[in-house]
Amino acid sequence: MFKLKMIENVQDLDCQMKHKYPIAQVVLDPQLQQNQRLLCQQCIADYETNAKTIGFKKVIQDIEYKKKKSLESIEYLIKQYINNIKSFQTQIGTLKSNIIEQLDHMIDYTKYWILNLKSTGSQYFEYSLFKELDLLINQQSTQNDYINLRNQIKNLNDCWNTKINSKLEIFKSFQVYQQCKNILNNLIELSQDLQQTNSSPVIQQNINSVTEQDNQVYNNLIPQQNYQQSFSKLKLFGNSIKQLDICNAIVFDQKSKIMVSTSKNDIKIWNFNNGIIKQIHSLQGHSKQVKCLVYSQINNYFVSGSVDGQIRIWKYYNDTQWQSSIPQNEHKEDIYDIILTQKEDQLISCSQDQSIKVWMVDINKNELKFLQSLVKHIDGVCSLSLNRSEKVLVSCGLDANIIIWKKKTNTEWIFQYVVNQSIQEVGSHVKFLRENQFIWLSQVSNTICVFETKQSDFYQESTEKRVQFRKNFEGYSNLEGFPIIYNRFRNIICLRHMCHICILEEQNDGYFSIVEELDCQDWSIQGTITNDGQYLVLWGDEKKIYETYKILYQ
Repeated sequence: MFKLKMIENVQDLDCQMKHKYPIAQVVLDPQLQQNQRLLCQQCIADYETNAKTIGFKKVIQDIEYKKKKSLESIEYLIKQYINNIKSFQTQIGTLKSNIIEQLDHMIDYTKYWILNLKSTGSQYFEYSLFKELDLLINQQSTQNDYINLRNQIKNLNDCWNTKINSKLEIFKSFQVYQQCKNILNNLIELSQDLQQTNSSPVIQQNINSVTEQDNQVYNNLIPQQNYQQSFSKLKLFGNSIKQLDICNAIVFDQKSKIMVSTSKNDIKIWNFNNGIIKQIHSLQGHSKQVKCLVYSQINNYFVSGSVDGQIRIWKYYNDTQWQSSIPQNEHKEDIYDIILTQKEDQLISCSQDQSIKVWMVDINKNELKFLQSLVKHIDGVCSLSLNRSEKVLVSCGLDANIIIWKKKTNTEWIFQYVVNQSIQEVGSHVKFLRENQFIWLSQVSNTICVFETKQSDFYQESTEKRVQFRKNFEGYSNLEGFPIIYNRFRNIICLRHMCHICILEEQNDGYFSIVEELDCQDWSIQGTITNDGQYLVLWGDEKKIYETYKILYQ
């Protein structure tokens, strides 16, 4: 860490007679001062002394050897302080991430609060002519509407107040706060001990004590959400619509009013009204099957990826027109997954061609601009996910590898490492649930694996949190469609495993449990849930129909 360095420059040293020749010997005479002790070859010829002399190079070697021996313990001590401070720095970073996560939860709550109020109020702005005529004829007052509305608003406000207040209270119970305090206290104690003694064993003992404290495994930093409603059951609902051509993906707009699905090479646009779907448009442009879709949560557009290697933006202009962007052809084979950043200024795609592509999105110009290609997988890349801060990207693929990528600049990603896995199988899907945690779904096994960062920045499998499906299957599920869907507000995870649609909930202890396994008896089922977590829409190759399920909570 430290390199011994002489303050004086050897080239600038003068002998006692200032001859301007290199220094050759040193006189070890305490009566002499500084450069009076330095002799060059010319000085040596005329200089007489009874004091001991030694070669200049030899004296430098002896001094540096003694200095290094005496400074080893100092360097070791400083390293221990630095290690402790770095540990403290890591805990502060963890605290920051979890504070941001909790604040995000509260922001989400306020959004849903506003939506609930708007939805409640909108009910009173629709009326039936015949009902109003009855009230008018019978001279009945409509004051009850106001009273009912006021009561509904009160109940809503009470509910959301309780939820948000519970979140605010959480900030007092962060374990990482006490962890940081412990490290700081240990640093103070270490300094006090050093003032009392210079003995190396005491120093060593206290350093070891701090290190052991610092290396404790730190799990479950934040109490999990205490949701007032939990998943109850799925109820088949709405109309069933026939579609003979294969569907590989289904997505919704932000308000869950527009549904977009694939139909072989085409894309279908649907109105979605409280679980009832009605087709309104069909879009053509891709020359082969459309494999994946992602819908903007900011503007009215979506993006499609296809077996033809093309990526297209489809922008909504009016009630009758969706305009495709110029197709991008950087990928050479099937595109398996596409994701948008939160600001939707970038799109990331992955493909059978073993690559991940990063794109700049310009929705005003309705175009994509290629930025970067990430190549480390040695087979097709199946699934992508960004963490909450969008500084980390995780990918999985047909090579049975999970790879971590880190954002270097706003437009550049770099490879970090391949995650160690206990199950070496092809990864079907991967999904970040929070800043430092993602889950991985195998294409073959009956297990969901949980990966987290603990003491370091490396994602490690938390085998104790592994989720085992209730039913064992022997088969091979296709990769496309039905990504892992995580609804933070509803605290549900929805995914497909083999021929089942599974709903999971996160428990208060940070573990996950399966609360529903819907047997579709179809090995090629595709679908998604609405953004508000109220409906599940499926299409299966066996029945070849769209089915809608109401998600009930209690």
